[in-house]
Amino acid sequence: MFRKNKGIVLVSVACALMLSLVACTKQEPTGNPEEEFITEGEDTKTTVEYREYTGKYKDLFLAQGDKIAVISPSALPSRQQVDSTIEGLKAWGYEPVEGKHVCAETRTLDDILDDLTWALEDPEIKAIFCVRGGYGASEIADVLPEDIIKTSNKLIIGYSDITVYHSAWTNADVASIHACMSGTFNGLPDSCVEAEEKILKGEVPTYTCDSSTYCREGEAEGILIGGNLSTFTAVIDSAYDCTKSGQPYILFLEDVGEDVQHIHRYLTILKHAGVLDGASGIVFGEWTELPSDLGDYSGKNRGGEYKSIADMISRQFLPELDVPVAFGFSAGHGDINYPLLMGETAELKVGADSFTLSCGQ
Repeated sequence: MFRKNKGIVLVSVACALMLSLVACTKQEPTGNPEEEFITEGEDTKTTVEYREYTGKYKDLFLAQGDKIAVISPSALPSRQQVDSTIEGLKAWGYEPVEGKHVCAETRTLDDILDDLTWALEDPEIKAIFCVRGGYGASEIADVLPEDIIKTSNKLIIGYSDITVYHSAWTNADVASIHACMSGTFNGLPDSCVEAEEKILKGEVPTYTCDSSTYCREGEAEGILIGGNLSTFTAVIDSAYDCTKSGQPYILFLEDVGEDVQHIHRYLTILKHAGVLDGASGIVFGEWTELPSDLGDYSGKNRGGEYKSIADMISRQFLPELDVPVAFGFSAGHGDINYPLLMGETAELKVGADSFTLSCGQ
């Protein structure tokens, strides 16, 4: 089983518990979203080109008729979410197989672990499609048998709380796909659906996106890691911390429902842990459902009011970094969510007018 590193101090444990509680207790926005909440990164103009993947993970990608496990190794989904995922995968030409406990009225951690270990160990299952995120993945990762990911060698698809599994897969030297889950088949834009359908088959994307004034020009190469900021912060110094692999990495981060102070706090933890300094490049995705009232952390006592999350990050974290940084990649919890190949080499090129992010080789 995964075990925590012996050198972790109690303060780190306390921080992880605090972050987990924050993630668990996020509330849905109330009132008029247009007046109370803001979003960044969702409207970036993006074009996509595809090429056949030829790298070391070539055998992980899918063929028509392959069986895909449909499970939820995080929070409990609705029956409608499960059904739409199954029907969508069938329409793509796969044979979805529903886990025993994916949509139980109640279930235990042992039930969730049973579904995940079945999906990993059954030789007929070729990939794992998560129905939803939410909260709970870290509890499962803590007790998942240590070698099972590597020996099973299968893609897992999902995002949000599934960030935990992306880190564990990368740590085991297995690629994974950061992508929309049941939402893929419930109103995701056609361009994102096309990208996700193609990447499962090994047609990997190169994204070209408009730059903003906050982007930092340059070029970088490294394995792509990260995902949801608050969730990713909680995996640091765990046994499945993918930043300890010794490989150069490009860091991708996004979040939902956090305010600017929380985003600053999570990034500060990553800074203190050396994660930001260790990145060869950084890509910031969507910030969604952010309170428009920045409260006590408005920036007024830090040299002027923040104009955006990108402005805050640019002023508070980039001056000490000498790496290319892209803002506004359309992936995360917004209505647009392009897929990413995690744990495999990516290339980031940031220019004055545009940036490109190439997944895989």
